[in-house]
Amino acid sequence: MMIVDHAGVTLNNLTKSYGSQKVLHEVSFSLNPGQITGLLGENGAGKSTLAKILAGATTPDTGSILIGNKHVSLQTPRESLAHGISFIPQELIYVPRLTVAENICLGRWPRKGFVTSPTQMKTFAESEVNRLGFDLPLQSEMNSLSFAQQQTVEIVKALSRDSKLIILDEPTAALNNDESAQLLSIMGNMALSGASILYISHRLDEVFSICTALQVLRNGSLVFSGDASLTDPAEVISHILGRAEVQLEGRRGNAISQKAVLKIENWSRQQYPSLDAVSLEVHEGEIVGLYGLAGSGAEVVAQTLGGLIPDVVGMTFIDQAAVTTPRSPRHSRLAGIGYVPADRKLQGLVPTLSVRNSLSLLIMRRLAKWGVINAKAELANANGMATDTQLRARSIEQTVGELSGGNQQKVLMASRIAQKPRVLVLQEPTRGVDVGARVELHKLLRKLADSGTGQLVVTSDIEEAVQICDRLLIFREGRVTREFRDLNSETQSAALHAAGGM
Repeated sequence: MMIVDHAGVTLNNLTKSYGSQKVLHEVSFSLNPGQITGLLGENGAGKSTLAKILAGATTPDTGSILIGNKHVSLQTPRESLAHGISFIPQELIYVPRLTVAENICLGRWPRKGFVTSPTQMKTFAESEVNRLGFDLPLQSEMNSLSFAQQQTVEIVKALSRDSKLIILDEPTAALNNDESAQLLSIMGNMALSGASILYISHRLDEVFSICTALQVLRNGSLVFSGDASLTDPAEVISHILGRAEVQLEGRRGNAISQKAVLKIENWSRQQYPSLDAVSLEVHEGEIVGLYGLAGSGAEVVAQTLGGLIPDVVGMTFIDQAAVTTPRSPRHSRLAGIGYVPADRKLQGLVPTLSVRNSLSLLIMRRLAKWGVINAKAELANANGMATDTQLRARSIEQTVGELSGGNQQKVLMASRIAQKPRVLVLQEPTRGVDVGARVELHKLLRKLADSGTGQLVVTSDIEEAVQICDRLLIFREGRVTREFRDLNSETQSAALHAAGGM
């Protein structure tokens, strides 16, 4: 492989504040050529701010950045790109009505004279997609793609540049096992060619599999910097949390109620992802996991129960009473279903609303009298839910968009719990949240189950499914193909095989 002469990137005493809140405090470390560095920390620790500084999306208050021995000023994303820094953010940046090929070439469309050349654009995009080993519909508009496909486009766009530094912020959060493995392999090859890679992730297994160096942020300060081979996940978690590793809440030892709060019978769907005579039950106080790879149809079950997919046929029962399969989110709520979507920003939250308003949005009728919201009741509801979920916010008047990802997820889940549903359907409930928030959310779900709320957890994270679920159903090609009980560490491997992920 050709080795490209890339200079390292050095951060010196970077500090950043927003008002009185200091989000980075004198952070210094180096990103060396040919090295994959893992950047870890809880949501709100300063990881995304640091990445945005390197990407030119925001500027530090004090401190400096060097590429090689040269001080550089990264005032805009264009300047960052000009210095060879590529950034793949959590929040995807693309033009919805342009094609995949046009988005891959965005900002550098090939031209013939003064005219853009669609042929050259398609050829370039096709060659990059093939080189990186992905499969994308180049002529499709971005708004017709799944979230995982959209994220793959952003990855291809960033990796198609000859970059000195590549920053990836939770890049595998929406990818299936094969796509994640492919990306990790690409990152290894990029490092071998001499690029520096900054890898931000909450998935410690991935971090330890590919990273040679680790940096840990806590409350905006660098608390650990070292060689990945000289530490272990338990030590890293203690640095992330500032305390010893928290043991995850175990499943209940007592017997599960035989009363079914949710039952679906013979659900079918012709359109991809299809369903083929799907039947399942969730009992009172039970957490049932539904695990499948992308396109398996597991996500269709969750979205149908949430009222987002109206073309599924079959029978649905809530508390053993037949109901019409939800045809809208409102219909879903009225049926007694609380739905937590996978994409909290697109389908779950209004970023400009306050925490207080977000927590009352779905229960306004209950909080109102004669059509007027009871402010005292709304305040009590918001404070109670914030306490129950261990929400970290300046106040309940802070806008949701200002919160870290983990705290946004707590607001999303709390707003659905506030509905007091008979069954809670959660799709990727801890995607992109840090270790501490993940533990807290798992404890919240177990507490909810102990109070009698049945839960259907649709997840692509097999470790999470085994940790919190009482039963695990494997979804493959539109059908439930296997059921696991008495879940343990050996279940993970068996479930992956059953789902087709290994």
